[in-house]
Amino acid sequence: MKKKIIIKTNSFPNYSETFIVSNIVYAIRSGYDVNIFCNKFLGLENSSQINELEKYGVKEMVLLPLTQTKSRLSKLLQLSSFLLKPRNLYYVLKYRSKSLKGFLKCASILKQYESARYKQAFHLHFNNSLDDLKEITSIGFMDPRVVITFHGYDSFLENKEEFQKKYGVFYKKHVKAVTVNSNYLKKVVLNLGISEELIHVIPIGINYSFFHGTPKSIKVKKEVQLITVGRLVSLKGQLYGLQAVKLLKELNYKIHYTIVGDGKNRGLLENEVERLGIADCVAFTGRSTQLQVKEYMRESDIFLMTSTFDEHTKRREAFGLVSIEAQAMGLPVIGFDSGGFPDTIIDGKTGFVVEDRDVLAMTEKIIYLLENQQMYKSMSKAAIHHAATFDHEFTTQKYLDLYDLLH
Repeated sequence: MKKKIIIKTNSFPNYSETFIVSNIVYAIRSGYDVNIFCNKFLGLENSSQINELEKYGVKEMVLLPLTQTKSRLSKLLQLSSFLLKPRNLYYVLKYRSKSLKGFLKCASILKQYESARYKQAFHLHFNNSLDDLKEITSIGFMDPRVVITFHGYDSFLENKEEFQKKYGVFYKKHVKAVTVNSNYLKKVVLNLGISEELIHVIPIGINYSFFHGTPKSIKVKKEVQLITVGRLVSLKGQLYGLQAVKLLKELNYKIHYTIVGDGKNRGLLENEVERLGIADCVAFTGRSTQLQVKEYMRESDIFLMTSTFDEHTKRREAFGLVSIEAQAMGLPVIGFDSGGFPDTIIDGKTGFVVEDRDVLAMTEKIIYLLENQQMYKSMSKAAIHHAATFDHEFTTQKYLDLYDLLH
């Protein structure tokens, strides 16, 4: 008999959340009976891995609350049959008495979880996707066993006191393991009062058979291709990559900088390109599929990991999966000492870590690689080898090992 696991997140799929798709696909391939619970299904077209989702029939595994999936008549009919059972009506009324949600909303949520009552093994991506499950557990509707994976922003939504007040009881009774993707994020989660015994550091994995380049060489006389991949938001720090390009141009290096991704800061970054006078050196690609990202990396020489401290959200990059993907494609990575990024490289062997926002130090490391072609070749080869240790079949297997705690 197949082991069962319910993977829960707030919305699915999201373009940048390739790690969740990898988790789902590997669990399916490993023989698990997988269901996906989400509050909002965004459509397969909102994924950069649409082929994988279609190949494994993932859409049919998604179960939504009725409020999002059915016509009004169909909702009423399904809820009527659900509510005809005295036990279900009892729990809807109990849920309604303890919640600000309306009667039909409570009934819809309980109807969604009804199919899980005899499975009860959950893997939640993002701690804030826990709320509905926590509420219906508190009224006795379910007795789940749970693995929770923090990804970054979800560890900054509450302080320790707020977190313990909101989630403390649930964690003590139902959470069997907590995973984080870096030692940096482990420290953040520990500050929420979560027991260290629960916490497992499991890096996000890559599809190494897909992101797998060949060792590169570099010639300083040709135009050198720099690249950064990520959402265009303050946390990702592309502004500092632009400043490095400005310095390199002033030193008469032939440089081209490709910025892959889209986001609210695009206009700001485009204005900065004009202000710095480097429009001839910079290209914005917009949002790109994984295949497009792979091709951009194949054509590049050095990856700049510009993620930094976000003054507004007080956050840093939790891990930096794209750094691993870049190394798999043979790119040495130069990045700031911020968040979990240092966990992704071997400093001095597959790339360099420099002080956060130290544009001059980043520029100097770029020049070092341009002027030391043998070191560049060595780093490119080592980067590919290092990235292989992050293959998702190794990292995602660690999730499946934790699922054994739930059965």
